[in-house]
Amino acid sequence: MKIKFVLLTIIILFFSGCGVGSVVALPFKAVGAAVNVVTPDIVGDTISGVGEVADSVIPF
Repeated sequence: MKIKFVLLTIIILFFSGCGVGSVVALPFKAVGAAVNVVTPDIVGDTISGVGEVADSVIPF
């Protein structure tokens, strides 16, 4: 019974994601948006891009 519960929990987390990538990417996205206000857009977009890459690379 216990192993079925653990397996079911792992499967649910695998398909739904637990948001680790989004949490890691959030500071980069926020700083990129703030930097866009005071610098050219390319600088802030580059910082936000790092967050996007982190979000896509981290699978969970």
